[in-house]
Amino acid sequence: MRKLPDRLFCKRSVLLNILQMSKLFFGLNMKAFKFLPITILSSAVFAETSAVASATTQVAEINVATPNALNTVDTVLPQLSFEAQQARAAAMARQAESFIQRAEEERIAAEKLAQAKNRLNQEIAPNQLLLASTTAKVYLDNEFSSIWSDKRATQLFLKEYAAFAASGVSAKSTKALQQILNTPEDSFARDVLLTDSFLDYLYYNKNVGRNADKWLYRLGSYVTKAPAESHVSAWLRAVRNGSAVQYISALIPNNHIYRETVDRLFTMSPNSTAGVAKKAANSKNTKGQKGKAQESAVAGGSTTFAKLALNAQRLRLIPSFTNGIFVNIPSYQLYYMRDGKQVLQSKVIVGRDDRRTPVMYSKLSNVVVNPPWNVPPTIKAKDLIPKFSRNPGMVERSGYEILDGRGNKISPSNINWAQYKGKENTFPYHIRQKPGDNAALGLYKFNMPSSDAIYLHDTPNRGLFGKNDRALSSGCVRVAKSDELATLLLKEAGWSDSKKQGVLASRKTTSVPIRSDNPVYLYYVTAWVENGKVYTLPDIYKYDVNLPRVSIDWMKVKNVI
Repeated sequence: MRKLPDRLFCKRSVLLNILQMSKLFFGLNMKAFKFLPITILSSAVFAETSAVASATTQVAEINVATPNALNTVDTVLPQLSFEAQQARAAAMARQAESFIQRAEEERIAAEKLAQAKNRLNQEIAPNQLLLASTTAKVYLDNEFSSIWSDKRATQLFLKEYAAFAASGVSAKSTKALQQILNTPEDSFARDVLLTDSFLDYLYYNKNVGRNADKWLYRLGSYVTKAPAESHVSAWLRAVRNGSAVQYISALIPNNHIYRETVDRLFTMSPNSTAGVAKKAANSKNTKGQKGKAQESAVAGGSTTFAKLALNAQRLRLIPSFTNGIFVNIPSYQLYYMRDGKQVLQSKVIVGRDDRRTPVMYSKLSNVVVNPPWNVPPTIKAKDLIPKFSRNPGMVERSGYEILDGRGNKISPSNINWAQYKGKENTFPYHIRQKPGDNAALGLYKFNMPSSDAIYLHDTPNRGLFGKNDRALSSGCVRVAKSDELATLLLKEAGWSDSKKQGVLASRKTTSVPIRSDNPVYLYYVTAWVENGKVYTLPDIYKYDVNLPRVSIDWMKVKNVI
């Protein structure tokens, strides 16, 4: 039997003392010793309280909660009646015995897991596992039986994992894939490596949506972690039930552009390029990817394997292009889709490079007609306060008002603007622009939950939509056809056109709830395949620079899928 750590052994001995003394307590002829102070028992039981406390950290490591009674001297026990003292001592004994049992179970489980890890490491040597403990537990719970006996499930997973590994998001995943490819197909070692890599993929698959801005746009930030136990259990149930193929298929986006882009990777090699579709001379627009290409689509040229592989992973964030509002940021275009049909296309203006529009998914919550503009802190500090400091009269002439924390208006002439020069972030007031023809948000604001306070809106500066490079905003998305978009959404909410016109004329701010099945996808894809053609866009935020060159035997990948 493996020796317990000294502190844990000390704690265990104290608990055993409690048990023994409790049994002694109950074994006494209490009538003969009715004058024996119960504090003697209490003092004896807790003589080693400090030793118990010092072992708390060791016990926490095995996830066992220490009974509170073991960490503090029981000041209640001496004050109780004899019967209550008996009951309390019995409860303490049960607590101690339960703790010892749990600690022993944890020790045995840890020992078995360590043995399983050693066994797997011997099987796969000289290869290494990404998630050794989780992989060992899978095989321990399944009595070391094969997990990947279904060849179709194996092929399906390897195709997805290869596409992920080729993206450069995780260098360790790339190495894990190559280990699989270098291991004999029917060996138990390959089975183990497949399981380990699938756990890596499962964690990535279930978490990439909420971490896309880091993992897919700041390469090198992805760290392999064990997936949630519930996800592992669901997968293993599928394996046992013979439905592994269905389980893995459900992890793949039902997005035809993602699938086409991934498929193209398997006609290439990591060192090859793909020809880009040429734009016809008389073509008004390249609609690719449900219109996600920009007006000036690349004419000819090529794109690299690495760029396609990375952008394929960015595409997986979109389940499908059937319903919702889609803005591919570098395309400067918005598309509103309903039941697979395009109902609106519009030019947009997105954030400039120093105030980038974030990659995000949300749902429209409401349309605001005649919206005021509550100026965000960044714009307030960097743009407006410096301007108003030079000329406070600009506040009212530009339709702005300054409010304190209670919403009371503050006269610009009563503010010592000079004291905030160089300290704009300390400005204590809110700045709001009233609705109007020249208001920054125009006539409509399309709200959606966003931690970055990002939304779609109209703009009075219509001339900017004539520019080819439209990365010009402070982060929000300005919509050229905002009136048409508002009309469609308000109609879905039961508004007539005459009602909309009446509210606009009133200049009254009105918020209209919008049906909840209007998802909004703001994403960033610069290369993709659609209908057999490769399309590319300029990398306006430089997210594609320094793409890593992955080291994968791509021919072996093709042979196994």
